[in-house]
Amino acid sequence: MTPTEQVAVTAASAEAVTKQASQAPLFANLASVVTSSDLPAGLKQAVLDVLAQQTPLNTALDGGDIESAFQKSGLFLEASLAAGTTPPSGAVPDLKAVLLVLRQTLAATSGTIETAAPPTQAVAVATNAVASGQAASSPPQVAGEAVQATPPDAEVAQSAQMQRNANVVATVLADMVDRPQAALPRTISAGLAASLLQEVTQNLPRLTGNVPGATKAVPDSHLFEAAARMTTPPPFRGALPAPQAVASPSLTPNTPLAATVHRLLDDTDAAIARQTLLQVASLPDRLDASGHRIDPSVPQWNFEIPFATAQGTAMAQFEISRDGGNEQADPAKRAWRARFTLNVEPSGPVHALITLNGDKTFVRMWAERPATAQQLRAGIGELNQALTKAELKPGDIVVRDGTPPQAAPARAGHFLDRAT
Repeated sequence: MTPTEQVAVTAASAEAVTKQASQAPLFANLASVVTSSDLPAGLKQAVLDVLAQQTPLNTALDGGDIESAFQKSGLFLEASLAAGTTPPSGAVPDLKAVLLVLRQTLAATSGTIETAAPPTQAVAVATNAVASGQAASSPPQVAGEAVQATPPDAEVAQSAQMQRNANVVATVLADMVDRPQAALPRTISAGLAASLLQEVTQNLPRLTGNVPGATKAVPDSHLFEAAARMTTPPPFRGALPAPQAVASPSLTPNTPLAATVHRLLDDTDAAIARQTLLQVASLPDRLDASGHRIDPSVPQWNFEIPFATAQGTAMAQFEISRDGGNEQADPAKRAWRARFTLNVEPSGPVHALITLNGDKTFVRMWAERPATAQQLRAGIGELNQALTKAELKPGDIVVRDGTPPQAAPARAGHFLDRAT
């Protein structure tokens, strides 16, 4: 990357890591409020567009569904806009695109509510917005994302046609990207940005007060909110995919519109920030979790798929990469790896590593619940048959209890000791 690109990525990481959270709460709340009669038409359509990004998790799921979900995961939004690629008529670009449109529509709706509210009610709404950290005219999003400018007038914001037309959506996003960026935060190195991401992950127990005898860094009155935001570690290159439980909605169809909008603004900001970190984790010219420079010629994609289940939306984190140690000239003989983690009841967290090496497919699975591991071992024969049916030659298939081995510790001096 160029120095300018490195500055932009560093700024994006530094801001997004403080906002990111699992996208599961957003999907849970959107599914809960979509039937509300109080939602303006344009906002309801924006909600439906996000919910439409889910992939059904059932027995009919196949490789084509995963490929489609990968392509619309939001990982390639800016690249497609830069290339001038337009989606087919009637199609929504991808998950990040509809999240950005939802964010803009929520901001416009919030502005409309505050303008129309009586003076005393407007003060209450504004106070609530400040308390939740969601002022209507929030600062711009991280570098490289769409900038949140002054909300458009109510008539434009409530236009359902704008939300339904994918070409208009792409135009809106391109216009937002073209607007001037705010001043970037203080420049820090790419290595320090990666260290900050890793340090946040390692400090999760302390931040949420889960270390016995430790002093809680978060007051008890805000502990639940902090724990909900911090239990899903930020994604960064080289880290294992993290399990994310299906979330329960914190909103109901009867929740007042102002409270609904402010809660959804918070959830949407967290989801967009996580999308940004997934994109940063997929970039070359970075440091991995062990502190080593990444080979820019080795592709690696980090993304998430929202799966629709009977319990709600299950977020599955994926990593697809080519083994950097395999320098075979023949592309067909190169080793590819795919990791993913899924947490759906009653199975609990399940982690998988699938390796395609030459003509053989090797599978490693870890289940955190012994009963689930036993069920997976009982299904190894069925998995063998499924691989053969898919014209993949089965290699070793191993199921273990617990979690996958963590990445090697960073080399000495990789972290900054801020206590000295």
